[in-house]
Amino acid sequence: MKLLPSNLARKLRRWKKLRKSPLQRKLDLLHESARKRAFQHISADYVFEAQKEFADNTLTTLRVKQREPYLNNGSFHEAVGKVLLTAQCFAMMPVRGVTAKHPSRLSFSWRHVRTICCLIFLISTLCDLGLTIYKVVHGPINFNNIKPIIFKSSTLLVCLTALNLARNWPKLMLHWREIEQDLPEYHTQQQKCRMAHTINMIMLIGMMLSFAEHLLSMISAINYSFYCNATDDPVRNFFMLTNDHIFYVFNYAAPLAIWAKLQNVYATFIWNYMNIFVMVVSVGLASIFRQLNENLRIFKGMHLPPSYWSERRIQYRNICTLCGKMDTAISLITMVSFSNNLYFICVQLLRSLNPMPSVAHAVYFYFSLSYLIGRTLAVSLYAASVHDESRRSLRFLRLVPKDAWCPEAKRFAEEISSDLVALSGMKFFYLTRKLVLSVAGTIVTYELVLIQFHEDQDLWDCEASGNS
Repeated sequence: MKLLPSNLARKLRRWKKLRKSPLQRKLDLLHESARKRAFQHISADYVFEAQKEFADNTLTTLRVKQREPYLNNGSFHEAVGKVLLTAQCFAMMPVRGVTAKHPSRLSFSWRHVRTICCLIFLISTLCDLGLTIYKVVHGPINFNNIKPIIFKSSTLLVCLTALNLARNWPKLMLHWREIEQDLPEYHTQQQKCRMAHTINMIMLIGMMLSFAEHLLSMISAINYSFYCNATDDPVRNFFMLTNDHIFYVFNYAAPLAIWAKLQNVYATFIWNYMNIFVMVVSVGLASIFRQLNENLRIFKGMHLPPSYWSERRIQYRNICTLCGKMDTAISLITMVSFSNNLYFICVQLLRSLNPMPSVAHAVYFYFSLSYLIGRTLAVSLYAASVHDESRRSLRFLRLVPKDAWCPEAKRFAEEISSDLVALSGMKFFYLTRKLVLSVAGTIVTYELVLIQFHEDQDLWDCEASGNS
């Protein structure tokens, strides 16, 4: 057919069609039309399925991309980012990249504006402490009057320790992240978010309670300033009575009053933040021990090869090394935190023997005392959870079948039994559950001694700065 001319080919095709019967020609037409309709239907279905699959893949990709910023990877660096960002608003922990996804973005620089603000606040705190010491040494020195010196020197010491910690924070977080990646992975997103949720709740509740305490303190101070009205200006009375250590040396001036109030707000935040920071680090360390223990719980009582126990022992040893590094970095903050809580609880208990001059004083006093006791208990229990989780692995090792016991499992059990893994206060004491009873006994002992030398004081004595 291809060898024939086009006109002869058309005539030949027409002649073949004419040879067919009319019925056969109608059947051919029906077959051809049905074939075309089937082809169009199949093509439409294929295009529809292709479009649907493309839309589904696109929607899934968009959903994943939209959810990625909100998914937690379970790392301590990501969980503690908001806590450090809040601290930077109050001239602490001047580290860049605290909200980044990976700790490799962390950095510290002496020339950064965060560090400069921190240094300015340190100089300001040093001046404030000097004025406080000058006023105290020119008056009667007793257990209650040195409270401002303890408060402000603790703030200064914590700020200096936090600045030194900020220099080493990027290296610590990189080491922490390496250990986390070597551990058995979390199975659900809920497990990954658990540590971050706990840390955020500690920060939120701690800051709300400290804000409430500071607000009640201001209300009590305002009530006190109305009683001790040295001038006709109530605002001036408030600043002169709450910052008497400054106006003991200088004449009253509005810029000095504003500086004193800002200094007091920042110092109060840092005084509360050091306890929160110890709790946050304790939650992070306890979480990685819990992550290892969760894997041991899943395989408890099973016949496992020695390589499994060797791997878990190495992971346990790495976590212990991390605990040692973090303890070295924050042990001074831990020491200051516990000593401050012990001192201020004793002071508040001693002042409870005096009659409250007003309802505002009574509300502030009992709220502050309850907050101090609750905060001390919370710091002790959260810090003790590191030691508790480090010992919990021993329970699962005791469930190993007799015929599956091997030298690696025995070595793992011996390390857990012999090591003391816990945060400490400059190695003077270790934060375990036994410490709670020790602190309670110490408070009772000190209070009994102080009561013997206690004399009732008039809290409305305007000359004695009873509101300090």
